[in-house]
Amino acid sequence: MNTATFKIEGMHCDGCASNIQALLGKSAGVQKAAVSFREGQARVLYEAKSITEDELAAVIEKAGYRVVQRSSV
Repeated sequence: MNTATFKIEGMHCDGCASNIQALLGKSAGVQKAAVSFREGQARVLYEAKSITEDELAAVIEKAGYRVVQRSSV
């Protein structure tokens, strides 16, 4: 399992964070997603064989938000 953290711009409330979290959670290969409006970021535990960091960022951006920074562990 891999962990990626995405710094996100465009969230206006906890509802935005919940929306992103739900979308990430439905993505193949995602074990767990935790999104915080207050911190402006998402932490995703995922299986690299099933989904890439670029694909995770695309899920966030397709929902209308902007990934401005990312890091992986």
